[in-house]
Parts: sequence; structure tokens; C-alpha cells
Amino acid sequence: MKIIYRYLFREHLGPFFFGLSIIMFIFLMQFLVKYVGQIFGKGIPLWTIVQLITLNLAWMLALAVPMATLLAVLMAYGRFSADNEITILKSSGISIFKLIRPSLLFGLILTLVMLYFNDHILPEANHMASQKMRAIREKKPTLALEENIFYPFPPYSFVTGHIEKSTAGEWLAAQSLLGPEYKKGTEPDRLRDITIFDRSDPNKTITINADYGYMVYSPERKALVFTLFNGEYHSIEIKKPDAYQRSEFERNVVVIPARNFELEERESNYRGDREMNIAQMEERVREAREKIARQEEKISGDISDQWRDIERRLTRLTERGAELSAAATPAVEKFRWRQARQKAMRVLDRFRQKMKSNLMFVQNQKKVISKYEVEIQKKLSIPFASLVFIIVGVPLGIMARKGSLGVAFSLSLGFFVLYWAFLIGGEKLADRQFVSPFWAMWAANVITLVFGLFLVWRAVRESSFIPWERIGRFFRPGKKTKKGGAR
Repeated sequence: MKIIYRYLFREHLGPFFFGLSIIMFIFLMQFLVKYVGQIFGKGIPLWTIVQLITLNLAWMLALAVPMATLLAVLMAYGRFSADNEITILKSSGISIFKLIRPSLLFGLILTLVMLYFNDHILPEANHMASQKMRAIREKKPTLALEENIFYPFPPYSFVTGHIEKSTAGEWLAAQSLLGPEYKKGTEPDRLRDITIFDRSDPNKTITINADYGYMVYSPERKALVFTLFNGEYHSIEIKKPDAYQRSEFERNVVVIPARNFELEERESNYRGDREMNIAQMEERVREAREKIARQEEKISGDISDQWRDIERRLTRLTERGAELSAAATPAVEKFRWRQARQKAMRVLDRFRQKMKSNLMFVQNQKKVISKYEVEIQKKLSIPFASLVFIIVGVPLGIMARKGSLGVAFSLSLGFFVLYWAFLIGGEKLADRQFVSPFWAMWAANVITLVFGLFLVWRAVRESSFIPWERIGRFFRPGKKTKKGGAR
């Protein structure tokens, strides 16, 4: 029996890794198509792009493993059934329940591995990928100058009227006048009719014009360095328009800060729910529950204080009204009561707004709790999908009697789409607090498990679940049948 179990277990490995590679490739292509505009064409080093893609493989793996498990089981048992190996084993006295044992062991191993992966490796990979993606989004694209286009680098901006390639002789002649930023191999174009606007001083407006010049990016300074020739410097004070200054220069260097021009990764302590492990999310849930408890206690105290204040005000108002009503005219008494009522309404309105804010705070904290609890249950439920798909895949593969990749991939894709639709729908319902986070994330596993047990029962009774012969005859061209017989 051990030989049969080892044979069945080995038959899962090839289809599993083959299916995993195909699914991972599909996810990778989807990722590249979605983010190709943000990653490529911005002068980002190739190693950074490789790191970003590698880090994003983590969440792809978490989703691909359950689907690859179902694909492997369908292909393995479909081939066993198509080659009549299942029939031989059953005739030897081996029941379906014994045949499922190697697959359940395979699914259990994957479940335990993915539980550790989802709780320890995936959050760190998501956090690092999030930081790299944030740095890439903040990076400005490589500056490709165009004529008569304003380029803003607040508080600076500049425009050039004409761009021309420098000849070797012109470059050698100008190189001695340029700074160390203009290294060999970085020969920039010659810019003509350059205008730079400087708004770094809020009290001044500075405009710099030059006949021609050169521009390079300095990584050391993290700035654009302009070396200008034959130009003018204009300065006007905003509060004193008469205080106008003008000067000429033969050579001038202007440095414009461009810190976002280069890729910079900044370490951030902030983590989203998908960047935390279960312990960190449980700590956030505990903090949110403590905030709710303190806020509810505060609301109860505010209500008690407000009620005592209302009683005190009414008592004082009644006593004072009795004293003044005898001496006051009806018009004066009516005016005083109107003032008292308006004041009371303002007090109640402020209290109502305060209670509304307090209740909104409690509601927001409940949403925070729901969000983290949903993510906790998701980290647990998705790994168990591998085990649940084993229970579905074994009888389905036996009854399908097909071991081809197309049939297995179609069935596994259909099941996984339905499973993922349940997860997404459950997450939305849990976020709106219609269902508990547990059932939102585990309902798909429970329904799939029940359906899998039903298929196992059908397989034990040797009932065919998918009529492949009828489907084939339906699509087969040629003979047609009528009530009178074949023609």
C-alpha cells in the first residue's frame, strides 16, 4: 500500500509545479500590463524593477497555490481514471477513501506551508513592494527637453526656445568653462534662448535670460545644474515695484533642486492591513476595542452630565420665571421665555453634534476592527482552500475521466473564479458589517467542502458527473437523428 501511496503522491508533483508556473505567468503578465506605464520609461534601474517584480510574486504565489493544487489533482486523477488505473485499484479492494489519503496529505502539507508563508513572508514582501512602488510613483520621468515647453520645478520653472546638438569642437571649447557635473560621456545639448523664473523668495520675482547654455542632472546635489552664457538678471520686489534691478553676465550657474528626479526609497513605519502579520493585526483590533470602550464610557458620562445640567437649568429657569412673572408684562415675559428656549435649543444642538461625532468615531473603529479581522480570516482561509480543493478535485477528476490540461485548467479556473467571487463578496459584506468576518471569509470553504463531500459520495456510488460522451456527440458534425431514426 505504501508503494501505491508514494506513486499517487508523486503523480501530484509534476502537474502541480507545471500548473503553478502557468498561473504565476498569467498573474505576472497581468501585473506588468497594469503597471507598465509606472515602472518602465522613468529611468529606473533594471535591478530595482527586478526587485519590485520579485516582491510582487509573493501575493501571486498565495493565490496561485490553491488553484494549482486543484489543477494538479484534476490532472492526476483524470489520467488515473482515463487509463483505468482507478478501476484496477478499486477491483483490488482499495476504496475511494483510501485513494484520497495521499492527496489529503499533499493538501495538508501545502496548507501548513502557506499558513506560515501568509503570516510571516507575505506581509514583509507586500511592505517592501509598497515602499518601492511609492518611490517609483514619486520619481519624475527622465527629463527629455522640448522647445518652448515650460518645465515646473517649484519654486523654479524654465523654458528654452531652441535645442541643438553640440559639435565636438564646440563641446571641447565649452568644457573648460563648465563645472565638474559635466563629465565625459554626458555631453548635453546646447540650449538657446533660455529663460528661468525664480520664485524662491516670496518677496521677489527673479527672471534670468541667457543666449545659450547647458544643463545636466547632478546626483550629488540632487539638482539640475544650468551653466548659462551671455545673459541678463532681472529682479523686481513685489511690494516695491520701483525697486527694479538688472545686471548682465557672461557666465552664470543656476542650481534648481530636483529631489524627486531620482529614485529614493524612504523607510516607512506605516503598514496597511496586507502588510501586517496576524499578531500585528490582532494588536490593532485590541487597540480599536479599547478606544470603543473608552468612547462609550465617555458618551455615557456626557449623557449623565447633560441630563443633570438640563435639570439644573430647568429648575433655575422655573424659579427665576416665577420671580419675574409677577412684575413683568406679558410681552416681556414671552420674550424672556423665547430667549430661554432658544438658548436651550442651542445647548441641545451642540450636544447632538457632539454625540453624533462620538458615535461616528465608534462606527469608524468598528470598521477598522472589521477590516483587520477580515484580513486575519483571509490569511487563514485561503491556505485551507488547498485542502478543500483536494476534496473537490479527487472525485471530480475520477468522474470526469479526462486527464488533459485543457479540461483540468477549465474546471479549476471555473471553481476558483466562483471561490474568489465568494471571497470578494464576503469581504464587501463584512466591510459593511452585514456578516461577520469569519463567515465572510470561510463561507466559500464551507460551501466548497460540502460540494466536495457530495462529489465523494457520488464517486463512491460510481455515478458519472460530467457526460463527456453526450457533449462530444452534440458538437460532432455529420449524422443527425430524428424521431423516425438515423439518416
